[in-house]
Amino acid sequence: MPLRLVIENATFEELARGVAAAEAVFEDSGISYEDAASGMFAVELWDMKGFPEDAEPTEDQDAAASVWLKAERAACEACCAGWPADKVVRAHGVLGIGAVEPRVKMANLATWPDRQRRYREIIQRLETATGPDRQLDIDICYVMGWVNEPGTPKEAAALGLPYLTSNLAEVAAITEKSLQGWKIEVDQDPCDARIIQLDRDEDDDDDLSVAAWRCADGYLHMEKSPANTAIALTLAAMRLQADSFLPPAW
Repeated sequence: MPLRLVIENATFEELARGVAAAEAVFEDSGISYEDAASGMFAVELWDMKGFPEDAEPTEDQDAAASVWLKAERAACEACCAGWPADKVVRAHGVLGIGAVEPRVKMANLATWPDRQRRYREIIQRLETATGPDRQLDIDICYVMGWVNEPGTPKEAAALGLPYLTSNLAEVAAITEKSLQGWKIEVDQDPCDARIIQLDRDEDDDDDLSVAAWRCADGYLHMEKSPANTAIALTLAAMRLQADSFLPPAW
């Protein structure tokens, strides 16, 4: 299982930088992160029991735990490099092993149950939209966790929220920034969009590429093509997020 780093408000690039720093510590030490985590668990368990002499960790476990702590400090320092001093996260339980919770969930845990529930509704509205829809724009921003509560078109304008159902250039810029290593294709007539995974193992059977309307195998997600190209690309991006919203994803 992979290493994971959970630091609130960190970007994907910052988290990746932190994980890389931790991996470097493990590699230099010659101790795997699995062994280091086991050593850390032994030390913490001993602490929880009140440091009994008959349960003291072995020298190897203690050494492995020290490597884990060093790796966690390195991860925090690398992730938070350049942050204001009062925002820097100190190493304490932020490094772990296993799959990371979906970023869309972690964007706002308090609203996650409602946002998760509304995902299918957003997809259906994008599929049937007949043109630009400012209410749909702000509802998408809410479901994605970009704003903390549902709003109105007037509030969307005041907040400067993107025009996800009308401005293709804006949608493309957002998609390219969040999906580096992916290729975007857009058709004008009829309107459609595809997001294609470029960095993919030849032996990997999972193809994460998605389409707004027409899939590579000929399957159509809906009877008619999207109303415009901005809606098409937004719809493709939302389809790509499906696993993050569906309970089986974790």
